[in-house]
Amino acid sequence: MWAAPVWAQFEETQGAVPRVLTPARLDQPVSEVPASVTVIDRELIHASGARELYEVMRLVPGMSVAKTDGNLPSVAYHGTQARDQRRMLVLLDGRSVYQPGFARVNWNAIPVALEDVERIEVTRGPASAAYGANAFVGVINIITRDPRDVGGQQARLRLGNNGIRDARVAASQQFDQGAWRLSVNDQRDDGYDAGLAPLDTGDSKRTTTVNGRAVWEPGYRDTLTLHAGGSRTRLDRPYERGLQDIAEYTDESVERADRLFLGLDWQRQFSSSHQLKVSVYAQHNDEETNLDLCFNDPLTGNGGPGGGLFFSKELRDLYLANGGDLDQTLASAPADPAVQNRYATLLANGGEPFCGTGWLDVSETRYDLEIQDTLQFSEWARLVAGINVRHDRGESRAYLSGTAENVSHRLFANLAVNPLAPVTVSLGGFWEHDDISGELFSPRAGINWEVLPGHTLRAVYARAVRTPDIYEDQANINLEIRDLPPSYADRQALLGWAPAYFFVNQQSPGTVQPERIRSRELGYYGRFTAGALGAMELDLRYFQEELWDLVSGQLNPFNFEPENDGKVRHRGTEAQLSWRPTASHLLRLTGARIHTEANQGAEQRFAARDSAGALWYWRLGGGWWWSTAYHLARDYNDYPFERIDAQIGRRQRLGPTELEWSLLLQQPLNDEPVVFDENRYQDDQRYWLTVTVNF
Repeated sequence: MWAAPVWAQFEETQGAVPRVLTPARLDQPVSEVPASVTVIDRELIHASGARELYEVMRLVPGMSVAKTDGNLPSVAYHGTQARDQRRMLVLLDGRSVYQPGFARVNWNAIPVALEDVERIEVTRGPASAAYGANAFVGVINIITRDPRDVGGQQARLRLGNNGIRDARVAASQQFDQGAWRLSVNDQRDDGYDAGLAPLDTGDSKRTTTVNGRAVWEPGYRDTLTLHAGGSRTRLDRPYERGLQDIAEYTDESVERADRLFLGLDWQRQFSSSHQLKVSVYAQHNDEETNLDLCFNDPLTGNGGPGGGLFFSKELRDLYLANGGDLDQTLASAPADPAVQNRYATLLANGGEPFCGTGWLDVSETRYDLEIQDTLQFSEWARLVAGINVRHDRGESRAYLSGTAENVSHRLFANLAVNPLAPVTVSLGGFWEHDDISGELFSPRAGINWEVLPGHTLRAVYARAVRTPDIYEDQANINLEIRDLPPSYADRQALLGWAPAYFFVNQQSPGTVQPERIRSRELGYYGRFTAGALGAMELDLRYFQEELWDLVSGQLNPFNFEPENDGKVRHRGTEAQLSWRPTASHLLRLTGARIHTEANQGAEQRFAARDSAGALWYWRLGGGWWWSTAYHLARDYNDYPFERIDAQIGRRQRLGPTELEWSLLLQQPLNDEPVVFDENRYQDDQRYWLTVTVNF
């Protein structure tokens, strides 16, 4: 069935080393890969009780996870900046959901539900040698369920406090030479509504996702896989502080977004040692946020027609003449003759307030083609190599004043050799050229030595880059005012130009260079099988990371500082332990201690020096099960995060139908803000009841 844990496989697999696909694009035992890896399978997802995808990332040591602005999750490995996570690649079935135009991962809008996920593989450490620029500090690879492994239909309903109302329907079918599955999921809640800025206007959220996958095997050598889906989100957004100083909001701001994707994979198995894979996908994202405002008169501070001065050509000219200095522009405006003439024209137009709507709009499109060839030369050598061509297009009237594009060409190769039976040497490199950054190369080298059966030492060296996005490289911010009252219809006469833009304008110098990282890692992986004590798996990682040429400044319409002046150094230790004493118990512990040094305060806000987690899952018998989890991060921007979760549930057969219910409680253990002082919602207890029917 759709959500059943894989208990039946426990006895057969407790002595086997798990295999992963992500770190080097090769199917390898986790003990041989050139990286530290965290695997979150369906059992762990089920045990965590997570309602949203981003929440399971708390099971990864060293991962910073929080809602930094009410309904916007932030997820970053070795977190630095709290609001702009531009340095980690997220894949969904091999498709990058790292958005091309504005360098971000929107966790609310990833078009997949947790119930559709088979496993998540997290490569902890730079992986640009396998995936190119933007796999800067790591890779999260979300792998959905193969329709050949599921059957039947599923319906799910979840209800809880804070307006939690979730629903899901899913279906799958096997047919000759193939199978398909399709799910529709709707999640909504009222957020926290703390009554404090910026949440005083509400932070409700609604997300609808569609995810489908079909597999067809026309012959025993060939497999065709179709991926398709999309998402629609609606988020209440807080007011922009910079605008609140000069205007009054007349309606709530709402972010609306639509996303669609379509992908096709063809795999040809030439032999047991040679495989070819061709992947092509297209994806499109549309977002817009409304700003409904009545602007105050800049000279009197009151409402009225004088507010139109903020959108006059004369004030824009004065702003440019003052070198983009906002304070100097407003201070000199009362003495500027051109500005004063425009002000008199607006006052003569009548007493109607200057009210209108601005739109923050973003449209992004990506087309991607990749050919990957995997060859095993002998028992001791395997190579994966390939080529990739990608076309990214960004369009925004507000942020780009039009359309911008970027085309990249890429070559990659990763080699794994076993010169001696207990030693694996991994070498990899990724060459790429794009229109923004030119030529780049990211190498990685690793050696794994199995000093004793089941116990492996690991050493890895890697360099990686994060290329500037279209926005950083080609921003031309112009906020147009629309939907003005009828008396302002002649904008050319009243404001000096048409269309009319907010006087503040920001432009990228086009000189931003790629961010860079150098990483050194020493690690240990051990797997213990001790009979009555069950199976235990331990991974330790000591690392040193140096990041430089970071774009650390703000990149918003009021403060735009795209300079490569940021530097960060991380060093620390991470550990993860999984212990299965019996088939009925699972204990998972994670911990990290990271010392961060940075020359910019913004680069330390999301870097927790100490973090830890514990998860215990107990199958009680009779279909009953229990789980409890503890999460700690000390600190995010000097504020600790600490929470305990508890969950109880039961699965039972009712004729041909399987019924499952669970009740989960999330209890914060302090009332500190989350990252920023205004996010005072950590003392908000949450609970929900979930009922699932499989038939």
